[in-house]
Amino acid sequence: MTAGVLVLHPWWGLNDDVRGYAELLRGKGYKVGTPDLYHGRVATTIDGAKALMVELGQNSKGAMTEIDEALTKLSAQADRVAVLGWSMGVGYGWQLAADHADLVRGLVAYYGFGEPDAVRLPPILGHFAEHDEFDSVDDVRRTERALTEHGHVAEFHVYPGTKHWFDEPSRPEFDKAASHIAWERTLAFLDTHLRR
Repeated sequence: MTAGVLVLHPWWGLNDDVRGYAELLRGKGYKVGTPDLYHGRVATTIDGAKALMVELGQNSKGAMTEIDEALTKLSAQADRVAVLGWSMGVGYGWQLAADHADLVRGLVAYYGFGEPDAVRLPPILGHFAEHDEFDSVDDVRRTERALTEHGHVAEFHVYPGTKHWFDEPSRPEFDKAASHIAWERTLAFLDTHLRR
């Protein structure tokens, strides 16, 4: 049985952080897909990332088509597939998981979520910061409850003392200890839903 993970980058683009995690997954024996929604462009500042994300949002249908194609390609190489994303990537991953519940066996979300009332969603593992300017802890818990109430399986973790982007080594908010715990939980989740 072959397992695959579709990795969806945050608003910075397909940078070295994301590529590094993709390589770690390959080292664990996973087939990995890494669609580059910005086509080679990478932002290093918040303003630059916002500009790229806004531009992408103007063609969100095209972006989803690219992601759908990446999922199709990965599914041809792997019997079971999960999606892993950070912030902006989570939004696209959430929609992908809802649209292709027959293919996607799990969703790993690093600080981000979508609509909890989707008809079908795979099991979801969420990693969130305690001090997040985008997603408050109240929002995180509210979404987790809504998912459960809609019959979905969701396990959300909030990491004490962390800020948004705590999992990205190139960011000043990076928290090595929290990132390590989150990664171990991610690997265990993927193993459970893709290899057992």
